[in-house]
Amino acid sequence: MKTTSPNLKKRNNLFQLQLPKRYDPKFVETKWQRFWLNQDIYELAYAFDKNDDTRPIFVIDTPPPFTSGELHMGHAYWNIINDTIARYKRMRGYNVILPQGWDCQGLPTELKVQKRWKIPRKNRELFREKCVEWTLQMISSMKKTMIKLGYRPDWEQFEYRTMDPDYWQRVQSTLLSFYDKDLIYRAVFPIHWCPNCETALAQAELGYVDKKGYLFYIKFPFHDNHLVIATTRPELLAACQALAVNCNDKKHLNLVGKKVELPLFMRKVPILADPTVDPEYGTGIVMICTFGDEQDIRWQQKYNLPILEIVNESGVLINSGKYDGFNILDARKKIVSDLKNRGLISREEEIRHKVLSHTERSDCVSPVEFLVRKQVFIKIKPFKDLVISECEKMKWLPDYMLQRLIDWVHRIEWDWLISRQRIYGTPLPFWYCESCNELIPAKEQNLPVDPSKEKPPVDFCPKCGLQKIKPLNDVCDCWVDSSITPLIISGYFDDKNLFKKAYPASMREQGHDIIRTWLFYTTFRCLMLTSKAPFQEVLINGHILGPDGYRMSKSKGNVINPEEKLEEFGADSLRQALLMLTLGSDFSFRWENVKYSKGFIQKYWSASKFAIRFIENFTQSKAYAKHLTVIDNWILANLVKTINIINEALDNYQFHIAIESLRQFFWHEFCDQYLESVKHRLYDKINQENYLAAIYTVYTVLWNVTKILAPICPHITEEIYHILFNGEIQSIHACEWPKIQDIPFDQEAKNMGTQIMNVISTIRSQKAKASIPLNVNISKVTIAVQKSLIPILQEFEKEITQILHIKKIQYKPDKQLEIKIQP
Repeated sequence: MKTTSPNLKKRNNLFQLQLPKRYDPKFVETKWQRFWLNQDIYELAYAFDKNDDTRPIFVIDTPPPFTSGELHMGHAYWNIINDTIARYKRMRGYNVILPQGWDCQGLPTELKVQKRWKIPRKNRELFREKCVEWTLQMISSMKKTMIKLGYRPDWEQFEYRTMDPDYWQRVQSTLLSFYDKDLIYRAVFPIHWCPNCETALAQAELGYVDKKGYLFYIKFPFHDNHLVIATTRPELLAACQALAVNCNDKKHLNLVGKKVELPLFMRKVPILADPTVDPEYGTGIVMICTFGDEQDIRWQQKYNLPILEIVNESGVLINSGKYDGFNILDARKKIVSDLKNRGLISREEEIRHKVLSHTERSDCVSPVEFLVRKQVFIKIKPFKDLVISECEKMKWLPDYMLQRLIDWVHRIEWDWLISRQRIYGTPLPFWYCESCNELIPAKEQNLPVDPSKEKPPVDFCPKCGLQKIKPLNDVCDCWVDSSITPLIISGYFDDKNLFKKAYPASMREQGHDIIRTWLFYTTFRCLMLTSKAPFQEVLINGHILGPDGYRMSKSKGNVINPEEKLEEFGADSLRQALLMLTLGSDFSFRWENVKYSKGFIQKYWSASKFAIRFIENFTQSKAYAKHLTVIDNWILANLVKTINIINEALDNYQFHIAIESLRQFFWHEFCDQYLESVKHRLYDKINQENYLAAIYTVYTVLWNVTKILAPICPHITEEIYHILFNGEIQSIHACEWPKIQDIPFDQEAKNMGTQIMNVISTIRSQKAKASIPLNVNISKVTIAVQKSLIPILQEFEKEITQILHIKKIQYKPDKQLEIKIQP
C-alpha cells in the first residue's frame, strides 16, 4: 500500500468533458464495478494475503443470505455495512477477510420448488435437482445486485455454498466430533412440528403471531352438574389427560383429586393442583392435553400423564373417533357444533391471542403442533452458562443487544432438535439400530455421506449386536450448516496456519432477529469444537422495514428491491442513506433519504469540477504551507477535527456520525464558506504565494475528503481519484487513510480564522436576506464586536472586503456581534 500522495499527471483541457455538470451514477458506477473485478485490482485492493505477517488481520464473519428469493433492501443494508467496514479497515492497514457465503438449503427453497414449480417431494432426486437449480438462479441474481451496490468481498478466496459436497463434509465432520463428545443423541420427545411444512422445528425457529380467535366455555359433566373450562382449542378434547387449578385458588381446591368426564368422549380424567395455573384466565380451570402447547409438555412430564396423540404430520386428526380425517380447523368447527347441539357450550368469546407459529427461516407462519417422534438432538442445556459467559467477553454494538442473547439463553428449556424431515439439506451422517435406537456414525474418511443412498459402516449394531441397521433419512437443521461459518472462513478444516491467525473472527455482523439462532448456535458450536468463542466483536443491525412499517417479507409483498431506483440515485447515494441509520434500530425505508444523499454526492462532484481547473497541473508541496492565510488554517484545522471525529466513529461503527460530520464539514464549511471566500484569490491571482497557498489548501481538503469518503461512496471517489489525483496507485481503495500529521495548520491562525469566518458568514447571510447578490458591491458595513477582536478584523480587512465586495468597514466595540449593511 502506497504511503505518499499521488503525483499529478499533465492533462489537456478535456476536464470539462470528464466532469460534466451533473453526476451520472449509471455510467460511473458500472465502469468501476467492472474495474474492481479485474484480477490486478483484486490483488492490489481486495485480496486477503495469507502470506503477509506484517499487517494485522481483520476478519468479518458475514451473514450468508438464504437463497430462496431476490436480494431485498434488508440484505442490501448489511452488505453495505460489511463492505464499508472492510474498505475502511484495508485503508487503515489491515489484511482483511471479507467472505461471502450462501445459505442454500432448507425449507424456504423447498417451499418455493413445491409451490411455484409444482415439483412433488416423492421423487427425491428430481426434487433436489430442482432445489439446486432454483438456488443457482438466486445466487446469480443476488450476486449481480450485490455488485451493483458496490459490494466487493473476496469472492475469489472466501466464497462458499452450504449445498456443496465439501461443505457437507465439513458440517458432517463437526457432527461426528459432537457425537464423539457425547453431545448428540436420538430420543422420543414431544417436538414442535409444522403441519404445513411437514417437518420438526427447533425452539429457535418459533415465534408468536397475534391472531383473532375464540375462547369457548365448555361444560364438563361433573357429578350432577358441570365444570366450565375455557379453551381456544376444543379440537384437542380427545387428548385431554387432566384438568388443573391453581394451588392457592380456594374456590376450586375442593375439586383436586376428583375426576371429571370429557364431553363427547365420555372418558374421565383427574383434577390436579399446580402453582403455574393462571386463576384469572377463563374460569381458572385449564385442560392439560397431549399436546396443546409447551406448558402441556411440562405438566405431562411433571405428573407422568398418559399421552394420546390426536394430530398427525399433516395436521389431520387421528385417535379421535368420528373426527378422524378432519384437518384441525374443520375438526374445531365440527366439535364446537356437536357441543352446541348438546348444550355443552355456555358461551364463546372473540379474542386476540398469541399463537405459537413457524416464523423463522420461512414464509410459512403456520401454527405449530406437538407430536411425539424420534428425533436427533444436540445437548445445549448443560452449556447455557458457558455460552453466556463467553458472550459477555465480546464487545457488543449496540451493547444492549447482549441482553437479548442472555434472555433467550435463559428461556431455553430443551436441547437443540437438529433433524428435519425434508430433502434439501445436509444429510445427518448417521444410521440407527431399529432394535435399540443406537446411533451409528459414518467414518470420517467416507465423508460426505448420504445414509439414504449408502451402506452403513457396520453390519451389526455395536450395542445390541442385531442386524437391524437403518439409514437416518433426515437432514440437518439449516442452522447446523451456518453455525460453523467462522471455522469455514478461518481455515479450521484445511489450513491450520491461517486458523491460528484468523480465529476468532474480529467481528460478527448480523441482524437482531437471529441473535437467538445464528449467533447463539455459532457461539455454542464453535466453543465445543475449539474451546474458544468464535468472534471478538458483535455488530447488530436493525431491520429495514417496508412501506407498511413491517419487516420486509416476500410473503407480505412489502419488499423493496434495491435496484428499483439505482439508475436514478446511484449506489453511493443508497449506501449513504442506509449507513445514516442508527445501528440496532428498525427503520422504514424512504427513497427521499436516498435523494437527499444524492444531493451531497452532487455537491462533492461540483466542488471537484470547480477545483480541477486549478489543481490539474498542480504538484503538491509542503513548501506552499508556509504561506497559508488564517482562513486556510481555519479550514485545514476543521479538516483535522473532522478526520478525528470520523476515525473514532468508524472505529466504533457509528456510520451515521461519520457521515453527518463529513457532510457538515464538506458541504457547509468547505463549499459554502471556504470556497466562496477563496474564489477571489483563485480567479484574480494577485499574489503568487497567496494563490498557491489557496490551491494547496483546496487540493489538501479534496484529497483527504476523497479518501475519507471512499469506503462509504466507493464509486464516485474512484472516479474523482482517477481524474483529479491519478497517480501511481491504481485505485483509491488501495490508498492509505488520511494521517492528520500530514495536514499542516497553525492553531493561533486557526482561532483568528474562526472569528473572521464568523463575520464573513454573517455578512453573507445578511446580503442574502436583503436580496443583494454576493458579487454586488455594498457601500458600507458596520461591525459591532468585542473590542479585542477589532484589531484582528482590521488586520484582515482587505481579505474581508475582497470576499464580500465591501467598499468600507466601520467597527464599533460591543459585547455581542452585530452587523449592519448599507447598500
